[in-house]
Amino acid sequence: MAKISKKGIFFTFISLTIMAILIVIYTPQADITIQKDTRAERVRIESINNYVNGLENEFMITVMKATAQKTIVSLNLYVNKTQSSVKDFDAAFAEVMLNGTIDNAAIDSITGKKIMENNTVSNWTARFIEAGWDTYNVNTSIALGNVTASQATPWHVSLTLKMSLDVKSNLAEWKRDNVTLKTSIGIEGFHDPLYLMNARGSYSNRIKISEVEFNQWNITLAREHLKNGTYVHWQNSDGPSFIMRFSNTTTNSSCCGIESLVNPNMISPEDQIGSYVDYLFWNQTYISQCTQLYNITNPAAGNIGLWDEFRFFKLDIDHLTKYNITSEYAIRSC
Repeated sequence: MAKISKKGIFFTFISLTIMAILIVIYTPQADITIQKDTRAERVRIESINNYVNGLENEFMITVMKATAQKTIVSLNLYVNKTQSSVKDFDAAFAEVMLNGTIDNAAIDSITGKKIMENNTVSNWTARFIEAGWDTYNVNTSIALGNVTASQATPWHVSLTLKMSLDVKSNLAEWKRDNVTLKTSIGIEGFHDPLYLMNARGSYSNRIKISEVEFNQWNITLAREHLKNGTYVHWQNSDGPSFIMRFSNTTTNSSCCGIESLVNPNMISPEDQIGSYVDYLFWNQTYISQCTQLYNITNPAAGNIGLWDEFRFFKLDIDHLTKYNITSEYAIRSC
């Protein structure tokens, strides 16, 4: 009995040992493999998610700003080269920004400047698609919709772009349908298209914002305003916005109208019948209303006004008031 008991205990011990070894060998290693695979998949999904969010919230916004800048520069070059206005600004802006064409012709071939080549929104989305595959091994589809430029403030152009985004990996799919991206760019530094087309390329003026407050104007500040070609926005302005100027439109934009003063030294002839406020001058509002104009000089009062430096400069009565130029500096033109 003692021998049988000892043998039973021995075989029982051997069986338990073998089972323990099998459990140690197989069970923990299986758990570790699953954990490793899950962690790797989680990291990959997080990386792709960051890529998708970056496309939507950062990269495409940056592309919108950069291509909009180039689009406006190209449209100004187009106006200067063709000496014609942009008939439908909305359509032209969208076409140039998305495809680099205007009326289905490459705008760079018209302007002679390689600005939009490989720099359109479509070009950049193609790069993102390629980068997505190379970096994350995902299939990216970007469908571009309408792009618009508008103004709600005088010194900025607001941009919107419609798009749909689809990113597929071996683990998951990310879909963003009918996304509306919004951003804006400042207009300071751009050429004023109203000057380019109306002065026939002989006189250009870049947008520079005047720092003078509306109630601080006087003859001295008006001189600096004229000399530096700066721009001002009046509340409930009668002037056109920056965007309107591409279409040679000189009606008012109360929210966004801007204006500068035409330098008589830059035009020929210098002496013309008109208010030298840019939009009034270029559309010849006062061409037959000489009695409504004032020379900003008054020899009768012994005051040369602005004519020592800007001979023949004239303003209408409304702008005499806005720029706070008093009667001692002004006399009726006729």
